[in-house]
Amino acid sequence: MSPAKHTITDAEYSIMKILWSSETPMTVADVVNALDGSHWTASTVSTFLQRLLKKEVVSCEKRGKTNLYYPLLKQRDYDLQETETFLSKLYKGSVKNLVAALYENQKLSKEDISELKTMFELE
Repeated sequence: MSPAKHTITDAEYSIMKILWSSETPMTVADVVNALDGSHWTASTVSTFLQRLLKKEVVSCEKRGKTNLYYPLLKQRDYDLQETETFLSKLYKGSVKNLVAALYENQKLSKEDISELKTMFELE
């Protein structure tokens, strides 16, 4: 998948998470079942899958009368894109500014700080 920006709504993201977690293509009914407890209808899921097809982040394989959906966009690529957007929007693209904000608001535990130090140590 190209590194182009993909805008995915929260509802579409719910469906994408299910597709990403599946090792095989899924039917609309499979996705509805995986959304257990959310009260989404097959019609609603189908509509969101059609939108994701238009955005070219999923594809569909037809087997008889059944459509099987699978992701084209990798979760890691999407997560990185969203992280970059978040950093750019709120922290001027600076990871340092994000970590400083978390530290100032006491959102980092001593364990978190220790792990970050270890992660960023130069060899």
